[in-house]
Amino acid sequence: MDRAVLPVLVLLAASLVLGGGGSPSPLPELLLQLGAAVLAFAWYRAMVGTGRAMSRPALIAAAIFLALPLLQLVPLPPSLWHSMPGRGPEIEALSLIGAADRWRPWSMAPDRTLAGVLSSLPPLLMLVMAASLRRRERALLLALASAVALVSLFVGVGQMRGDLFDFYGSGNQVILGFQANRNTTADILLVGLLAAVTSLRLWNEGRGERIGPAPLLVLVAVLSMLVGVGVFMTGSRAGIALFALTMPAALALAWPRGAGGRKAALGAAMVGAIVVVGLGASLTLSANQSVTRVVTRFAADHETRPDLWRDTRYAIDATMPFGSGVGTFVPVMFAAERLEVVDTKLPNRAHNEYLEYALEGGAFAALVALLLVVLFAVFAVREWRSDAPFARAQISCALAAFTLVALHSMVDYPFRSMSMATLIAVMAALLLPPPERSRAG
Repeated sequence: MDRAVLPVLVLLAASLVLGGGGSPSPLPELLLQLGAAVLAFAWYRAMVGTGRAMSRPALIAAAIFLALPLLQLVPLPPSLWHSMPGRGPEIEALSLIGAADRWRPWSMAPDRTLAGVLSSLPPLLMLVMAASLRRRERALLLALASAVALVSLFVGVGQMRGDLFDFYGSGNQVILGFQANRNTTADILLVGLLAAVTSLRLWNEGRGERIGPAPLLVLVAVLSMLVGVGVFMTGSRAGIALFALTMPAALALAWPRGAGGRKAALGAAMVGAIVVVGLGASLTLSANQSVTRVVTRFAADHETRPDLWRDTRYAIDATMPFGSGVGTFVPVMFAAERLEVVDTKLPNRAHNEYLEYALEGGAFAALVALLLVVLFAVFAVREWRSDAPFARAQISCALAAFTLVALHSMVDYPFRSMSMATLIAVMAALLLPPPERSRAG
């Protein structure tokens, strides 16, 4: 194994284990940020020592992403920040202490914006580091992601008992793995399934004599049943719904190139039937309070997300086109939340990535998102057309993972987890070409 590969593998494993606590658990995330800096330095030295190049598209993507929050931290003269929409209450409050005419940054809460920049460093470092690896080396990242997802599933079995591996004091008696949020756990399991079946396909393609579709389908069926039961026992309603999309995507990813016809359709149908029957049998045999608790979540008669979305849209209109600043959702929502929906729960997230990012970045957030989509799309199309070894399988895995996360982002906030953001950074790296085409295999 090349010296430049090990730091990337360690960073991914550390991110998936330590990056799931969120704001209520800052110590593991601080350790992850410091560890990421050390690992990035070790990786850079290895790259220089072996004469390897870094991925320029990944560096450009990281720079585009960081440009907006860094600009939001630049102090502006009073004449500028006073004219920004939504700053009226801030001006009035600062006037009471004679500080209204001081230079202030674009962000309404610069300390939170700085925290947002720091929390984005592990996934951005992962993007650059992973994209600088060769295709075969990136396959190791997929194998590791699937392995950690599987380990988290078995850790969750202990959590179901309520007295083992309760890392964040949740006491929910559901499968959480290394995460504090059930939805993040579901995402990691689903993306882990995609990574696992892609790893199986790449392993098969790298063999001198390939295995036929039937054994692969059996393995996919077993993995799908394990992940399906795990996702169900997280209690994540969106995760359970997204599993219905993940299973056919996993079948498509695992299918060997060149295999097809009626046998393929029959095999796929058999796998689907095995998974459905297996899931039903597993959940029936384990029928207990935990299963009942998950089922009753679907019968909840009061959903607070629509109220959050309505108040977030109001805050977006009040701060357009500049936005309130990355990481400022909580203080802005305290002012925007309607009195009739105020309760004991704090609005910590919009539960919609698109609305929250629009609030924090305004029209500029849309520009950043557009630039990133275009950049990755251009390079992904080029890589697909090149048909380099392992390229199409990895690109397909990445696109499937992005589809799942994009759908889940409509009702949750997967990118706000360091664990999930780093895993998605790996998937983004799969879309980019290796820096040295002659050594890409």
